[in-house]
Order: sequence, then structure tokens, then C-alpha cells
Amino acid sequence: MSVEWSKDILLIWEIARKTRSGGVSAEERRALAEQFGVSEKVVLRYEHARTVYNAQIADKRWRQARQETLLRMTEGGKTFELEKYPDELEATLEGMRGAESENEITRELRDARDAIRAELGLPPVPPEDYS
Repeated sequence: MSVEWSKDILLIWEIARKTRSGGVSAEERRALAEQFGVSEKVVLRYEHARTVYNAQIADKRWRQARQETLLRMTEGGKTFELEKYPDELEATLEGMRGAESENEITRELRDARDAIRAELGLPPVPPEDYS
């Protein structure tokens, strides 16, 4: 079964990957904008929003989720089951995302994504589908 990803998701993944590996250079930003048919301005906006989100929310959430998952998987003297860890971690992260209240950082990340979608002729993501 093959999954076809939308252009906005592919662009966002590429920006997120480059942001995590040291940032997006001006040349890379220009190339991404050209490749995906959007302005450099929206690429830069999403890059900045993602950087702030990662530093202020995502990295802290990730550390907390790992700790909570490890504690839950070993509480009461249970044997840690490595093969179950990825699923347990994802469940913990999903619960944390669901409990996250909207704030200035999450709003800007959503708005930056919607700006990319608008330039691609796509509708905004409904708030309940965004995480």
C-alpha cells in the first residue's frame, strides 16, 4: 500500500528535518520555495515557528514523555519490554498533545502551516486535526 503525501506535509517535514539538523540556509530556503511553489517568506515563517515550538514545547514534551513512559513501563517492578516502548511512547505523546492548550507558540505554528497551505491552494487544517 502506497501513501501519497500532500505538498504541504512534504515541505513541512523537510523544513522540520533541516531545522533539527542545524537550520535552513538562505539557499536551501530558496530551493525549497521553488521546489514546492511557495514564497521564501512562508518557508522562513514556518522555519521560525517550528524552531520556537521545538525549543519551548516539543523538546520538553519529548523528555517528559520518555520519563513518564519508562516509569509507567517499570512501575511495580514490571520487566521493561523494549519492543513495546515505541508504542507506549507514542501513546504518551498523543495524550500530552491532546492535553496541550493553545498558546501564542502553537497558534503561530498553526498559522505558519496554514500560510503554506494557502499558497498551495489548500484549505486551513481544522483545529481538531492539528497537532
